[in-house]
Amino acid sequence: MKKVLFVLLFSVLVVGAAFIIFLKSNPPLVMNSYMNPTDDSTIRIVEIENKGLREIELQQILVNDKVPENAELVVSRAEPFEAETKLVGNPNITYHKLRQVDIFPSQYIDRKAIGKQPQHYAVKVEAPTIKKITIKYNYLKMPFTLTAELQATK
Repeated sequence: MKKVLFVLLFSVLVVGAAFIIFLKSNPPLVMNSYMNPTDDSTIRIVEIENKGLREIELQQILVNDKVPENAELVVSRAEPFEAETKLVGNPNITYHKLRQVDIFPSQYIDRKAIGKQPQHYAVKVEAPTIKKITIKYNYLKMPFTLTAELQATK
C-alpha cells in the first residue's frame, strides 16, 4: 500500500514539474508589433497577444529597467494596432490601468463580435528613450516576464 501511494505521489510530482517546465519554456504572452502613434518618440504602442488557455493579469511594465512615466493597457474592440490606426477619439479603443482588465486568450475571442468585445490588446508606454520594454504578468497564478528589445526608429 505504501509503495502504491509513493508511486502515485511521485507520478503527480513529475507531471506537475513537467507542466511547469513546459509553461516556462512556452510563455503565453507574445509581442506582435510596436509603433509610434505620433511623431513623438517618447510614446510607443506595443501590441500583445495571449496565446495561452486562460486570462493573463498584467502586473508591471518597465522601460529600460525603470518604471515609465506612464503605462496603460489599450483595448481595441475593432481593428488591430497598425500605423494607420486612429488612437485618439476612436470609440472602439479604450485605455485602462494595467491591473484593471485581464487579457483574454486570442483563441477564444469571437472575431465576429467587432465593436462588442475586445479584439486586440496593446500596452502604451511613455518614457524619454525606449530601448527595452519588460512586461511582468501572472498566468495560472505563476509569474512570467516578457522582455522586448526595440529597434531605434529612423
